[in-house]
Amino acid sequence: MTTLGDYGEIFMGNPKNLKRAGYDDKGGNIAYDPEFECTGGSSNPNDKQCPFETKESDVMGLATTGWDGRLLHLNMPSFRDPLCPRTLKYLFTKAKRPNDIRVRVLQQNMGDDVDCLETYCDMMAQLREETGGGDTSKGGPAGEDCPHRDQIFVHAINAKDAAGPTYARGLIGQDMHAAYVKNEISPQDFCMSTDSHMDFEPQWDEKMVNMWDQTKNEYAVLSTYVASIEQLGVNLNGVHEVPHLCMVTFTSQVRTTATKCARNLAKPKLTNAVWGAGLSFSKCHAELKVPVDPHTPGIFDGEEFNRAARFFTYGYDVYTPNRVYVLHDYHGSQHNPKTTSWGNGKFGQEDIQNSYYRLNTMLDIPGGELDEQKALLLKRSRYGLGDRRTLDQLIEFSGVDLRHKRATIDGKNRCGNLQWVPFIEHPKGVNFIPTFDDTTEEPLDLPYDKSSVWYDPHIDGAGAGMISREIIEEEEDPKAKELQHAEVKAAHAAFEEEAKQLAGNSHHADEHKRLAAALEEEGAESERGHKEVVSSAAAAALKAEETGKEGVVVFPPLLRGSPQSALTKGKLFLSQKKHGIEHLPIQVKIAVILMIFGLCAAVITSGSGRRRRKKSSKKR
Repeated sequence: MTTLGDYGEIFMGNPKNLKRAGYDDKGGNIAYDPEFECTGGSSNPNDKQCPFETKESDVMGLATTGWDGRLLHLNMPSFRDPLCPRTLKYLFTKAKRPNDIRVRVLQQNMGDDVDCLETYCDMMAQLREETGGGDTSKGGPAGEDCPHRDQIFVHAINAKDAAGPTYARGLIGQDMHAAYVKNEISPQDFCMSTDSHMDFEPQWDEKMVNMWDQTKNEYAVLSTYVASIEQLGVNLNGVHEVPHLCMVTFTSQVRTTATKCARNLAKPKLTNAVWGAGLSFSKCHAELKVPVDPHTPGIFDGEEFNRAARFFTYGYDVYTPNRVYVLHDYHGSQHNPKTTSWGNGKFGQEDIQNSYYRLNTMLDIPGGELDEQKALLLKRSRYGLGDRRTLDQLIEFSGVDLRHKRATIDGKNRCGNLQWVPFIEHPKGVNFIPTFDDTTEEPLDLPYDKSSVWYDPHIDGAGAGMISREIIEEEEDPKAKELQHAEVKAAHAAFEEEAKQLAGNSHHADEHKRLAAALEEEGAESERGHKEVVSSAAAAALKAEETGKEGVVVFPPLLRGSPQSALTKGKLFLSQKKHGIEHLPIQVKIAVILMIFGLCAAVITSGSGRRRRKKSSKKR
């Protein structure tokens, strides 16, 4: 039996959290148990199911560990960021193998903004002059104009054409795919995405690879909200404390919140699929299979859990890094009004509404597409869900009640020990990258194989194109169907109106500052009222946001009075334990009740009319 501290500790929060989750209170902490990820706590050897370790057949002739023969591709969007050149300088000068790193920068600048690449070259020349030159860490050889310049690829657009973080990361994803087609990226290379205002520990590149190897999972994605640069070289609190993402809240979308922490972890810890955009490290087949959706302009909240869901359904598992090797300059990045002005880009209210609609449809969140066929087409498209695990499995594993916009399905967080969710690997292997139509973005690798969650024996078993991939309607009680339709329409109308208000709101920054202040002062409140502790990394970010310049639009608006609506049960949305009018918000309940009264009145009127006609006919 694991004792507290053998493999590290996980902070769970309020003692009530631990009690609800079935743990004994240990001062808010529980022991991390790596074996639980395979066994779920069972002592029966037959119950043991572990993630897919890297196999000889996966690595395309390379070693199963380390990164000999591999490149490391780093993706970095930059919005008018003067710290971008410094980030390039640090990542190359502090790397153990700088020659094996490739960087893609999506530069969104205007006028006299600092050019990332040119200023980096100036910095390296100055470093060489100060140190006398030599290796990269000293500015490079004296005869070299700008070391590693040919390893940096800049995709430049005007900042006026920017459309938010997902659009920027999505463009980088398209550049990555183009490089893959040209054989410039291998699925077995390593890929890392981060921000343009970072710092790094010495030999960070090799340390990140070795940490990824510790997961013993070819489908592992290391991700977290990274610590602040003030912690560079610091063993935080003397216990190697690291930020641990495991909780969300609902604003305009799903937002990661109340970051926990873990201490002295012996290896990266499996999380409940919650992914953070500040750091993502994996094999490149993950980046190529699950690119960021560029069709969501104006989105900040919602980006992370959308991609988390897509990673999970493609078979990927998110892990909290057990050490801090990449750090974030929260103060320097969030106190610059230029770098936080992306909200003034080329997108408008209608674009934001469409983004909400798209994200809601993908994850069964109320406010998405009502037509099941259209929704299914979107979920199977290039930027849709994977076919190795289901959305129902994600909801159960993450604990997030997407269909009712609630932070948890049972009042418990999923921050503790978790059991890995098995799936069937794609028959073509981990390096297989699905293909899609360039215009429609519909899948081309049809028919689906039998291991796919999209497999339909009536269609895929008969051969592609022989039978239409239409949803087969089952017999349903007409009255129940009519009532369900009324509920869905009422819920959809409420969220559509809410989306319009959100898109037109001009008080984004003030809203976020109030939330930041509340989180920092009190910790995030769960639905049941217990307090959570914000990690040092999250606290630094929140403090920087709270003290930012007045009037700077940083985030899309927060949701006011979020109604707890429910979509009806159906073919696409699968089974739900809670369903019906009793779970609708009060204003929607009233609308539905009025509609039902209207239908009843019509039926009564119609019935009385028929009776009058019968009586009159008898008289004649």
